[in-house]
Amino acid sequence: MTTFQKIIFGAILIVALIGLIFNLDVVLFSIFRSIITVAIIVGIIYLVYFFFFLTPDQRDYKKRVWKNKFKGRR
Repeated sequence: MTTFQKIIFGAILIVALIGLIFNLDVVLFSIFRSIITVAIIVGIIYLVYFFFFLTPDQRDYKKRVWKNKFKGRR
C-alpha cells in the first residue's frame, strides 16, 4: 500500500471507531433505561400483589418477617 492509501485507510478507521463509540453510548443508555423500566414494572406488580391479593393477616406476617430479617443483620 502506498502512503496515500494508508492515510485514507487510517481516516476511515478513525471515523468508524468514533461512530462505534457514539453508538455504544446510545446502546448502553438504552439497556440501562430498559432495566429501570423492568424494575418499575416488577415493583408495581409486587405492590398490587401485596395490597390487593394478600389478606391483612398475611400482610402483617410478611411485614414481621421482613422486619425480623433486618434486626438479625445488625
